[in-house]
Amino acid sequence: MTEKDGVKQGKPQVRAEGCTLVEVKWNGPRTAEGKQRIAQAQLKHGFYSKAGLEAKQAESIQLRQLEDIAVLIGMIQGPRTRGCKPRGYRPITSMKAVKALVALE
Repeated sequence: MTEKDGVKQGKPQVRAEGCTLVEVKWNGPRTAEGKQRIAQAQLKHGFYSKAGLEAKQAESIQLRQLEDIAVLIGMIQGPRTRGCKPRGYRPITSMKAVKALVALE
């Protein structure tokens, strides 16, 4: 157990006056005003905004699909790109899927 601001972290402690428990952990803001203040403090801008992350994910999916197409037509041989695949990625395994993808764009 460590001490922070004079309060031991870990199990709740019993007050000397009665049997009420003192909460040691902070569970976040309880009022609507406090929750809104925390939400504003957590707002992200630029590349790490929700729109920026979605754009990065869409680009990652496109790159993976381009790699699938290159392997399918024989432009790339050897190992594929390592790492986890982006969320929403659907592998392209046939020329029919390539034609369908090109028709959508």
